[in-house]
Amino acid sequence: MKAVIFDVDDTLYDRVEPFKAAYERYFSSRWDLPRRLVYDAFSRHGQEVFEDSMSQKITMREMYIYRIKNAMQDFGAAITDQEALDFQDAYLWHQHHLHFSPGMEETLNLCRKQGLFLGAITNGPSGHQREKYDALQLGRWIPADHFLASGDVGINKPDPEIFHIAVRQWQLVPEETFFIGDSYSHDVTGAKNAGWHTVWLDRSGGNSSSAFPLADYIVPDGEALRDCIRKLLGCS
Repeated sequence: MKAVIFDVDDTLYDRVEPFKAAYERYFSSRWDLPRRLVYDAFSRHGQEVFEDSMSQKITMREMYIYRIKNAMQDFGAAITDQEALDFQDAYLWHQHHLHFSPGMEETLNLCRKQGLFLGAITNGPSGHQREKYDALQLGRWIPADHFLASGDVGINKPDPEIFHIAVRQWQLVPEETFFIGDSYSHDVTGAKNAGWHTVWLDRSGGNSSSAFPLADYIVPDGEALRDCIRKLLGCS
């Protein structure tokens, strides 16, 4: 195992935390909705228009309004376009003040100590994703030229081509490369179809390799991921 490449959103950090903080600021006094479920709806509606926003069929402003307005509407809460944009501003501010999920910093330290090649592949606009790179101070482990956003190349996971691009740019050996991500459909499927090994960070828990065979390993959280990497490396 010579290379470990990470997804970013909901892998290195929990994307629901900045969402919860923005919700508390703008909506908690009016609606006491289940934050995790609202976030799940927010994420789902974002995926509905993600490709259109990346191809510029709609503006990023339109995407920001669409995903939170529809998520709130799913729970019977109506908000205006301006309220949606105000929420987005707060959400973005908290995304600039990110914290690693438990176990992730230790995992990165372990990989660096073992001399592994480290990188990241993430879906999203280049500038926005690189702001997260800065907020997490990923440069302590992953050089800036080992950070690939889908907006850099116009190709999104799970298209295996973005993984092929990483192989060419970083001179990786697919059979000696592991990809770690939280999305089975985007991260595990995409990396596996590019010939990589995969570790699925399944935060929901309870899924088995027999039901999801493309995942070489399944872990429920960052601490378990650290232990999985330690075992793969043969560390005591």
